[in-house]
Amino acid sequence: MLESQNKNGPIILVSKNINYIFPSGYGYLAGYLVEHGENVKILLRPDEKTGYPDLVKKIIELKPLAVGFGTIYPDLYSTKEIIALLNQAGRDFPIIIGGQMVSPTPEFAVEVTGADIGVIGEGEITLYNLVKALRAGADPAEVKGLVLNLGQEKKLTGAGEYIDDLSKLPKIPYELFPPTDWLHVGRFYLNIPQPHNQYKDRTITIHGGRGCPFRCNFCYHHSRARYRPVQDMLKEVEESVKKFNANLVYFDDDLAIVSPQRALELAEGMEKLNRRVEYSVSARFDILERISDEILIKMKRSGLRCMNIGVESGSQRILDIIDKKITVAQMLDGFKRLKKIGILPNACIMVGQLSETNEDAQKSMDLMIEGLKINKNMNWAFSITTPFPGSRLYDVCFAKGIFKNHYDFYNRLGEEGAMGKLAVNLTAMTDEEVIAWLEKFRRAWKIKRREAIGPKVAWLENLRIRADRFNKKLHKNIFDKLPDNIIGISVKKIYNYFYDLMQIMFDEIRLKLLGVKKY
Repeated sequence: MLESQNKNGPIILVSKNINYIFPSGYGYLAGYLVEHGENVKILLRPDEKTGYPDLVKKIIELKPLAVGFGTIYPDLYSTKEIIALLNQAGRDFPIIIGGQMVSPTPEFAVEVTGADIGVIGEGEITLYNLVKALRAGADPAEVKGLVLNLGQEKKLTGAGEYIDDLSKLPKIPYELFPPTDWLHVGRFYLNIPQPHNQYKDRTITIHGGRGCPFRCNFCYHHSRARYRPVQDMLKEVEESVKKFNANLVYFDDDLAIVSPQRALELAEGMEKLNRRVEYSVSARFDILERISDEILIKMKRSGLRCMNIGVESGSQRILDIIDKKITVAQMLDGFKRLKKIGILPNACIMVGQLSETNEDAQKSMDLMIEGLKINKNMNWAFSITTPFPGSRLYDVCFAKGIFKNHYDFYNRLGEEGAMGKLAVNLTAMTDEEVIAWLEKFRRAWKIKRREAIGPKVAWLENLRIRADRFNKKLHKNIFDKLPDNIIGISVKKIYNYFYDLMQIMFDEIRLKLLGVKKY
């Protein structure tokens, strides 16, 4: 394991590029280190590999004490490549990795990437303790919560600490992150038409809980469920809305609405904000069933725009195998209640579950179409079930002999396979049938939604997409080539102002045609 030669250097944390959501995990890691007097630098990993050499050059030039990477499993692939480039550049500091790509299979994670140290579980306290040890030249083996890469040997140091009371979470040091013009998420969705995200949105992310009390078989479980006091969340909302001039709040918890009481507290608090904003939450159908219409109306009036609510399957047999603990009847009733109140649902269907048949997949198709009949503004997403490490499905793959070791899954998934590739077939269908179902869902959703929204909205959405493509061409061929002087800058600003105004107008017309109402 490499010892740092830069005992006074900064800690560098390398996050994914910021697009759809702010990386609050990195924010809290940085915040905890900053609160304890550490010098932290945040760098963003480029979307394209062609940008990796420049990232490596920046890291080397900063002479860090250590560099940290981590998030979800697919990031193992890019992390491995960047570490190889750092090795070629002659790094003289250790690499630390963490997050879901490490915790379920820590020895494998440091082996496959070539990292020196892995942080297991929640990282704030463990990373700070490790940093203290590295600065002092102490043995990292004395720090709990790590896996150490000692070549052929991998050493686990025991269970680490985590923040049990989430009221003690550190403040996120946003000033360390590059400006994001705050976060115009709706603009990323122009080519995925739906009213849930709008062009003018300026979105902030608020974290309210860690862990989930439920045990769906496809989900990675990392810690017991804990929740942040609602008043702390609301205080952060107030501060962030003002700081970033935001109009949409995204509560990014695994399960933001864990009970009717928490739903009520959040609604009452959002209604009392000095500035009215909209927000989105995650929930479950069994919890939604326990939330009264009175509370739902209060949530809508307080600004609730969207509810992200998992479906996974329209087959009761598959729901029971998942251990979802909800029924198809609860889903249909939930769709109707959200429609009545005016809350926009985001739902998802996965194909490829354990023992799933063509008949099960057809029931999911039927549910998707029925959901659209109930609410034309319902948004659906589709994916193939993937047994990631830390899930019960991953254990099933070993029990069935599909995986002999962790490399079997790593090689099957591949760098580009996280979203739409069949890595493992656990169904009663052929590979071709599973893949065909994913395309059937996407095609049927597109056709049935178009029928539901009508020709006027479909034409308007197509016009917006064409305008967006034309805008990108203009920037590439004309505006990006203008001189960087007062004239060039002024021309771009004037054009962008009127283009943004046009897209906002398109949004308002579409919302009116779709019958979407604000609070």
